[in-house]
Amino acid sequence: MKFKLFLILLFSIYRLTAQNYSSNFNVSLDNPNIKSIADVWQSYLKTNSKQFWVENEVNNYQNFNFLDMPGIINPSLMNWSFNNRILSINAVADNKYLIKSIFETENKEVFAITNVIAVKENEQFKLSNYIFEYTKNWKSTKTANIEYINRPDYILNNEEVSSANKFYSNICTFFNVKPEKLTYFIAEDCDNIYDILGYEFIFSKGMSAECGYFETKNNFIFVTEKAGANHYHEITHYINKYFPNANELLLTGISAYISKDKAHFGKSLIYHTKRVNEYLLLHKEIDLSKPFDFYKLDEKTNPQYVIGALLCDLILEKGGKKELISAFQKTKTDVELLNFLKNEIFKKNADMNVILRKKITEISNKNKFPENLQL
Repeated sequence: MKFKLFLILLFSIYRLTAQNYSSNFNVSLDNPNIKSIADVWQSYLKTNSKQFWVENEVNNYQNFNFLDMPGIINPSLMNWSFNNRILSINAVADNKYLIKSIFETENKEVFAITNVIAVKENEQFKLSNYIFEYTKNWKSTKTANIEYINRPDYILNNEEVSSANKFYSNICTFFNVKPEKLTYFIAEDCDNIYDILGYEFIFSKGMSAECGYFETKNNFIFVTEKAGANHYHEITHYINKYFPNANELLLTGISAYISKDKAHFGKSLIYHTKRVNEYLLLHKEIDLSKPFDFYKLDEKTNPQYVIGALLCDLILEKGGKKELISAFQKTKTDVELLNFLKNEIFKKNADMNVILRKKITEISNKNKFPENLQL
């Protein structure tokens, strides 16, 4: 959460800056093809218009530029208003070129180096996502509702595939939503997720040992090989778009709550709950009646997942599925969530700080997180 706030602060600084578009000295703009490709890329950066993108990807993907996906970074790359310099444009096949460019601040601080493909379509060069070039030799396995895409030498675990499809079907049934096809990419590690998306470099590379991402518009899931084919946490995020008025803390919590052993950073929810409990015992000053303020523990645990999961459990304990869905429908703001908890879940004048601290300690001592939601 704090990292996200940092990004938003940067965004507010740089979005007001006029963008500059240039090419490195080695980019041969006297070559008609190279000049045409450079113009297309820079025109797209100025407009974000789909007219510069290949028709097939525009027609088949709601978010046709995969570099522009929120979740990987927030805000997404095309909203940062950074300067862009084309580093190279090189042919990779007949009428297919790789555009490598750098996004940087006015102070020449490097934010990202990206790869985008340019291909000829109807005698004009158009842009295409690098992921299709990177994964063109990867395996594709289509199941009931999930298509898996992974390296040729990665062995897909059939039990995980089966459990993932069952889990996905069950959460859709529980939350009364219609399942859609999910495209599930399994990368070697966190940095490899960036690689396949086209980020040759991004400032956050090397910062995470375990990660996962769900991209809402295209129903894309990105996980590591360590996470495997049944990353329940990311699959759960599918429901988010059906509850636009749900508080982020509840959506964060529900993904951890029903994700079993892969609740957060590849560890179980009880693991993180114990760590949060130990931290709270040492930090009496933390006030959980303001649950949104406790967003930092360390690089291994984000306490928001534990608090959010606990709130989901307390709501379920009080009123079951009906109450949880009600909470998801009317708690968009932090004030709305606090009012909902005070009026619908806790007793009048209850001290939420005391209640949540006590619950976290009880769960840690029992070594088991409650399960009031059965899929």
